[in-house]
Amino acid sequence: MCLNSWKIFVCLILAAGFLNAQTRGKISGRVYDAKSEQPLVGANVVIVGQEMGAATDADGNFTILRVYPGAYELKVSYIGYATATVQDVRVYVDRTTFLEIPMSVKGVEMEEVVVTAEKPVIVRDKTFSSSSVDYEEIEKTPAEGMRDIMELNTSFQQNPNGTYSLRGGGSFDINFMIDGVTQENSNTGVPGTNYMGERANTSWKYDFNPLGIKQMELISGGFSAEYGNAQSGVVKIVTKEGSPEFQGEVRLEYRAPGKYHFGDYLYSKNQFEWQKWGQLEAWFKANYFQLPQDQQIGDPYTENGVPYNLYTYNETTGTYEPYRISLKDSLAADYYNQWLSNRTPEGESMDVAENFTWIQVYDTTESGIVPAYRKKWQLSSVTNDENLLGVYDYRDLAYKRLLFGFGGPIGKLPGWTFFLSGEKRKKPTRLPTNEQYTDYDNINLTTVSKLGEKLTLRSMFQYQHNRSGIFSGSDDVRWASPVGSLSFHSGQHKYLLITVPPKDEFAWIQSFNFTYLFTPDAFFDLTLSHTYERYEVNTTPLSTKWQVPQGNWDEGYTRLVWDPSATSYNQDVRTHIWAVRGDYVNQITHNHQLKTGFQATSRNMHYSSVSSAYVNAFIYKTGFAEYYKAKPLTLAAYIQDRMEYKGMIANLGLRADAFNNFTDVPVDEWNPLYMGTGANAIGDPETEPSTFHVAFSPRAGLSFPIGEATAFRLQYGHFYAVPNFRHTLSKSTYQGWIMYGNANLGFLKTISYEFGVQHSLWGTHKLDVVAYYKDMTRQTTNIRRHFPTGSVGRSATDPYAATYVNTGFGTSKGIEVEFEKHSAGRLKYRFKYTLSRTSGGVYGPSEIWDEDDPNRPYSERKYIQRANDNITSLDKTHALSAVLSYGFGYKEGMNLWGFYPFQYFSAALTYSVRSGVPYTLVETYEQTFNLTNNRRYPMEYETNLSLSKVFRLFGYRTTLSCRIDNLFNNKWLTPFDPWVEADDLLTWVNTSKTTEDDPYKYFRVYRNIPRQIFFTFGVSF
Repeated sequence: MCLNSWKIFVCLILAAGFLNAQTRGKISGRVYDAKSEQPLVGANVVIVGQEMGAATDADGNFTILRVYPGAYELKVSYIGYATATVQDVRVYVDRTTFLEIPMSVKGVEMEEVVVTAEKPVIVRDKTFSSSSVDYEEIEKTPAEGMRDIMELNTSFQQNPNGTYSLRGGGSFDINFMIDGVTQENSNTGVPGTNYMGERANTSWKYDFNPLGIKQMELISGGFSAEYGNAQSGVVKIVTKEGSPEFQGEVRLEYRAPGKYHFGDYLYSKNQFEWQKWGQLEAWFKANYFQLPQDQQIGDPYTENGVPYNLYTYNETTGTYEPYRISLKDSLAADYYNQWLSNRTPEGESMDVAENFTWIQVYDTTESGIVPAYRKKWQLSSVTNDENLLGVYDYRDLAYKRLLFGFGGPIGKLPGWTFFLSGEKRKKPTRLPTNEQYTDYDNINLTTVSKLGEKLTLRSMFQYQHNRSGIFSGSDDVRWASPVGSLSFHSGQHKYLLITVPPKDEFAWIQSFNFTYLFTPDAFFDLTLSHTYERYEVNTTPLSTKWQVPQGNWDEGYTRLVWDPSATSYNQDVRTHIWAVRGDYVNQITHNHQLKTGFQATSRNMHYSSVSSAYVNAFIYKTGFAEYYKAKPLTLAAYIQDRMEYKGMIANLGLRADAFNNFTDVPVDEWNPLYMGTGANAIGDPETEPSTFHVAFSPRAGLSFPIGEATAFRLQYGHFYAVPNFRHTLSKSTYQGWIMYGNANLGFLKTISYEFGVQHSLWGTHKLDVVAYYKDMTRQTTNIRRHFPTGSVGRSATDPYAATYVNTGFGTSKGIEVEFEKHSAGRLKYRFKYTLSRTSGGVYGPSEIWDEDDPNRPYSERKYIQRANDNITSLDKTHALSAVLSYGFGYKEGMNLWGFYPFQYFSAALTYSVRSGVPYTLVETYEQTFNLTNNRRYPMEYETNLSLSKVFRLFGYRTTLSCRIDNLFNNKWLTPFDPWVEADDLLTWVNTSKTTEDDPYKYFRVYRNIPRQIFFTFGVSF
């Protein structure tokens, strides 16, 4: 970057204070005489129980800063006037709650006036698209966790592997924050083979314990300058704080065991392999067990087409002597028993051939009838105590979940509180896996310590753990297990679950937020945080001796093919992340607030992983390997001006971002050093430091309230994100470099435009319509670089490695319409519809050589990609969601002689429908090069329902609830893989016939989960 840019960046940092007011809101208002409407100067406005307040100025205006989200009671006092109490004043993160408070002269019978604040239909200071959800709504919505809540936003969609996209953005374009601390995810790829793509369920940290959440905000439009490293949006979760009184809640959630995929049980005896090989007689027929002709005795003997050996009985010796022998029957019985042991789920019974008796038969020959004997094998029912290949009955596993949250005062210290929340979840994988369950553990402790009148410390200690699979743990059947993945030949992997080991992901987070109050109108925030991430995948020795020897009875199912062997992946990743951030906020006037701040994040990364085969659990044999160390640094500074007037609210800001991966890069990118064996060359060892990248982001958001019923908004901004470490730091080997990350990749960039209007209908409903456009440039894309130390395993004559460049681009545009009921009442509802289009492409070459001359004519250069703008797989043209709830309060509903059976009963329903995934159907040769994603799969529907009843049990508030996901058992067709299933796709297009008859893929025809029923029992205290 040029020197001038660096000067500007440094100046911004020096001008900045510190940053972290992202978890607070503001109350602003005017106090006036009820009759004359003249402002009251010097009136005291206090938040009850919070030791926070303000005095009105000469215009009767007041502002209370750094208010924690929630509902409050305000008391307003003024000499000669009756005290005014305003109840249920709602405060939201990063928003201003506006109040108009009239006061009446105190009379003989008027000491206090109590009113309830009305939640405004129109959000006056909404300068970008966002939605806020508080704990009350979270509690009522039929959802497993926060990811389900966020999916009710029609612009927020789950990808097949469990990642998320927002308004057509990429998987990691969302900044997810808990109490202002970004939830880091520094490792997102497949161990040892990062170039192959992302692993499953990298969004597991989004499912924070709902009992610990005070409020969540999802910003889906442009966002203000204080937020960065995101192109699509920001998710902000504010955790609960303890109250002056001890209180809490415990919940138990349960789902019965069952089969949670469509189609037959994978290990059913109705499966074709059991029908063919599940009887001992079938093994006697196999050619493998027939003796060579020169070793046979007599002619082969059969009964009903089944061969048997015949013996005669020697009465003198008391032995059975060979008579007509053509079969290795004992070996067949041994193989059959081993096959049963491999195919029968652990803990289930199986009928093994353990012994035999002799039965007499009469063999008719030319000489007459010869009494002979054959074996009659005895089948004994035994329990398969251990299936060494990992096969188990996944239908026997129940979903179990424990949640808790409680808090209160710390001793008798005034202003000192704590809140502790936690979760333990065991969720069976939809299809059989090595790990069997996806485990999720979360513990979060938030403390608030008032260290004086001006200084407050808020700390957070968090532990997170997820145990899952590299290719499992997501809801989509393709990423629920390797058994559902075409990369593992789909169902052909179901009898060999042990090769893909479980992965454990850990995160330990500590943050300390200091708030110093200079004056009631100015404060200073400083947050120090440390995150330690750990990813572990451990290797386990395997042996081919655990399985029946190879033969026709395998029926195409995957098996171990070499010895000694081990599980396929090993990984050891450790990352320390230190961050400092802060914010200086000054309410210069009632209408004018200034923010300025900076952020610095330093990482210490250690990455080591391998993939493929091993000599044993410790010695690497062949396949792929990755190793790197790096200390990336990101810096940011911003300045933001917020102006609030009756007819206009403006958020204007400028942000500067910088980053450097602080790793060594080869001086000669066409000849990087390769120190392993198998490559054609060694390469050049000379390196140089990676470079700094700097970007500046102007941001502007405007809202124009028109009376109390309408508000227009405009938003414009530049948004930058640091490229994924998988693309910058990873380097994979396979007889040379098969992938070499580009540590000098620059920022990814998006320019966002938005125009919206809010309108109040009948004073009880809100209509919000917004049109948006996103221009995405400098996106990361994959190319092949040909050089001597590239992978010989990929090409012996012209070795190459995958690398990454900033040549991707795209656009996302759409219209969002939201209709919501705001008035009080038993019935509440919200509908949201999105019409959108997401397209993208790349420019430049897909493969590059050192000798390639960019000045040569286009027609003479190889593999130049045309800059076509095609609909992407992330495009969902139509998306609709609806949330409806109906509830009864105290002594409401049916009255049966003073008994109210529906008291505190509520029901909630969510409904969603989205366009199917786009796909390409080429019908003529001319379309081959000009057609992409011209068709769509069927629409996808889902309805979820929850029923809840609250009552008193032994004096405690008790909750019983039932949640039904996919109430109507809707089915979502699994998209066909265009490379592997092209013929199946064409068959479906022409005949509507799916792969339900395919014995290996029938269970993955529909990708979503069938109906699930969850029961919850909760106790509050």
